[in-house]
Amino acid sequence: LSLEGGKSHPRPVLDSQSHHHIIPRTAMHGPRLNVLLLVLPLLLLLPEATFAEDKPSTASCGAFGYELLATRLDSLENAAIKSHLKSLETSQSLRTDIQQLTGSIQSMMMAARNADGFPGSKRELLRSCSDVPSKVSGPYRLDVSRGFREPFEVYCEQQFENGGWLVFQNRFDGGVDFYRSWDEYRHGFGTLDGEFWLGLEKLHQITYSAPHELAVVMEDFAGEVAIARYSSFAVGGEAEQYSLARLGTFSGSGNDSLTYHKGGRFSTFDRDNDEHSTNCAAEYIGAWWYKACHLSNLNSRYLPGGLNAVANRIIVWRHWKGDLHALKRTRMMIRKIAGATTTTP
Repeated sequence: LSLEGGKSHPRPVLDSQSHHHIIPRTAMHGPRLNVLLLVLPLLLLLPEATFAEDKPSTASCGAFGYELLATRLDSLENAAIKSHLKSLETSQSLRTDIQQLTGSIQSMMMAARNADGFPGSKRELLRSCSDVPSKVSGPYRLDVSRGFREPFEVYCEQQFENGGWLVFQNRFDGGVDFYRSWDEYRHGFGTLDGEFWLGLEKLHQITYSAPHELAVVMEDFAGEVAIARYSSFAVGGEAEQYSLARLGTFSGSGNDSLTYHKGGRFSTFDRDNDEHSTNCAAEYIGAWWYKACHLSNLNSRYLPGGLNAVANRIIVWRHWKGDLHALKRTRMMIRKIAGATTTTP
């Protein structure tokens, strides 16, 4: 036995007849087996090829080679263990860093929301997008009306015409299906960072809490943009079928295609409130303040590319691009009129 580092290694012995080394059985145990199987042919050939004339010297060299091999295996084994432990430590360290970073971000977000004058403030919730102190567009949590039991999030557009606009309809790529039921239009659908409809009930509460104006921004597939402005806008309650109760004077570049719908009740494929003998929402694949039937249909199906063979069954604003010209983007926004007092509906 050879003692190295407190470990015992069985020495190979020389077969008196074959002059080959014999590795003791105990040496074949453990993780070294695979390595020994690879180098064993070299150990067996080494005495015959190199030291055939000197048998005692051959045995000594072979034993010494095995000791070197065993030492090397120990070194490799220790290195592998250390590397594995180091990897575990690094992985754990990364997990800890990520958890700490996540906690810091959440704390900062909470602190920002609780800051004085910021949306979500515990001291005073904002009542409209016009009250938002920041010029950054995005979701804000507002207490727009006492008609709701709790505040809700809206998207405030702060770059268009001095900001303060609340977006209640947003379409740009057809990712959200707008051919929806009455209940879905009542409650709203989509997400504020994508395509969405805010909800008829929210729209009613907001527009009845204070006077608002309306802006409709449209873009076609050629990149041409038009804006339709209305000096006032309000939506009635559910008892009035969320009718287009108020619509003021038109101005802008998109030509007026909404005044025709003033007083019209909102209709969906499962709630026919229009003045036509057919269901306009089902006929023209949309949901709108139809009469008999429409000059605008901004909640109809999204048709990429532009022209369509079937008139009006696409997103249209007739007095701007006609019945066959589909629009690429639409955004409907309201803003509380400057100086108006917020009231309880």
